[in-house]
This record gives sequence, C-alpha cells and structure tokens, in this order.
Amino acid sequence: MIATPSIQLHRASWSELSLDEFYEIARLRYAVFALEQRVDDEDLDGRDDLPDTEHWWFSKPDTAVVCYLRVLRPADDEKQPVGVPAAAWVIGRMATAQHARGQGLAHDLLEAVLMRRPEQPFLLHAQLHARGLYERLGFVPFGEVYDEAGIQHIGMYRAALASRVNT
Repeated sequence: MIATPSIQLHRASWSELSLDEFYEIARLRYAVFALEQRVDDEDLDGRDDLPDTEHWWFSKPDTAVVCYLRVLRPADDEKQPVGVPAAAWVIGRMATAQHARGQGLAHDLLEAVLMRRPEQPFLLHAQLHARGLYERLGFVPFGEVYDEAGIQHIGMYRAALASRVNT
C-alpha cells in the first residue's frame, strides 16, 4: 500500500473530521463530480455524518486531498445481488484528483478499506469505465448497466474473504 512520507492515509468518522479536512474532501468531490463530470445531482446527501460512515483519503503534506472515498452502511432500499449474503458496507464517492490519477492511489485506498474488514461483504456502484479497477480487487458485477447522473454505472459486489476462500 502507498503510505510514504509523501502520501499519508487517513480514516475518520464525521465526529473525528476537522473542518479543514472536510473542506478539502468536499473540494475534491466538487472538482471531480460537479466540475469535471458535470454531475448535477446533490453530492451532500445527508449520509456523510451518519454514525457508521467512515471517510478515507490520501493526502500529501501541505497539499489537498488527492484521493477519497467513503464507506457506509447500505440504505434500506440499496440494490443488492440475489443469492449472496447482503453487503455490510457500501463504498461510494470515490474520487481522485485529476493530477494524481495513474499512480495507483484509488487501488491502494480501496485495498486499505477492504483489508480493514476482510470478513464482511462490500457493495459499490461503479462508473462503467472504472469497472476493471474494482474487478482487480475481487468485485463482481451484478445486474444491468444503468444511468446515474448521466454516467453509465454497474452494481458490483465483493464477498467476504472467508466466503471467497471457502467457495
């Protein structure tokens, strides 16, 4: 995993985030989703501050957040694959600063999250162009491709490590 003096891994709940940290996270999310991808859906959906939500990010000293994601419990109406245990966690709001792409940061951040809870299944809604990133980390697509905020997505599921080893 990338954790060097030049790149630092962070994890925090809402109550642990400083105002400066959340400002930098929100700034990255806005830059990627609103400015770059032209998503006009509301990014601040009321789930960032839920008790179980975790914010994960990489930053460089004296610079902004360069890669981010959040981990939260599935919503009651979360679309899940059939025939497998329900996902315990959902990964979302994955964003990497444009200047930091191609360095493996998204992969390493996802890997850190998955290694923290290997015994639990995960769910995510991948932008179709990023499907390969998630497949390399054990996610399997389910359902049909769908449009969300004008971008093609696919549901993806990663079984708990113990389940994957025993099957």
